[in-house]
Amino acid sequence: MCHSNGYPRNPGIFEIVKKTKVLCILIKQSEYSDSSLILRCLSREHGLIGVIAKGIRKQTEKHQLSNLCEYELGLYEPKEAGLWLLYDEDLVKDYSRFPTPATWAAAECGIEMISQMIVPADEHLRLYELTISYLDYLQGVSTNAVLIFWRLFLRLLRFSGVGSPLDECCLCHQSLSNYTIIDQQHWGFVCRQCVQDMQNLEHLLYLSPLSAGILRLMPEIGKHLNDLRPGKQEISEINNLLEKYWDMHHKQTLRLKSLSVLSQFYH
Repeated sequence: MCHSNGYPRNPGIFEIVKKTKVLCILIKQSEYSDSSLILRCLSREHGLIGVIAKGIRKQTEKHQLSNLCEYELGLYEPKEAGLWLLYDEDLVKDYSRFPTPATWAAAECGIEMISQMIVPADEHLRLYELTISYLDYLQGVSTNAVLIFWRLFLRLLRFSGVGSPLDECCLCHQSLSNYTIIDQQHWGFVCRQCVQDMQNLEHLLYLSPLSAGILRLMPEIGKHLNDLRPGKQEISEINNLLEKYWDMHHKQTLRLKSLSVLSQFYH
């Protein structure tokens, strides 16, 4: 339903260009004064935006907004970069309920990672659709949701233009037949031929057979959610690989607070 009662009809001190409707996913809410909130949203057309919802905390409970829901927001658009101003909201789809706490944690991980992406304007729609697809898929995942998060991680690596550690040998760039040996100097996999040609093997890291098997199945991982049993070792190995690959290729450290929460569900 659409709720506009109680929202400001006069933008006041805000410099306004126009009123517009924006389709978005609510990522985060922060208190702002005794009655208002600052909303962080991933929008379909504008990417990440900040929105001030004046007076919304005084609304009845049924009019409150929920994270991980898709809304069509009525907004006053700022002239320059800054906060948009909410005057209306309409719930499109509720993605905030998941089969298990672990699935919810996987959703939070994905959203946290997506919110750190720097995306050009012509890619906003593609990222939005990927996010909706991820949240929608998780609605039906009751076990091993971390596997779906890893699939998203790999897709976001390719989306960002740095490829995936699964794409090729990081030394000879030939296709890989297994995902067992990591070169820690490049944080990518090396083929057995390159390993045979090496004189110094100290910087090589060997994954467990289960970790290697999970990565090999990643293109069709949705078919194997009930077949695999990743434990603490596999969680640590694959998380470390993906994070190190991101850090090396983006020249910045990826910090996902929600990943530690998700990892606690696997022992």
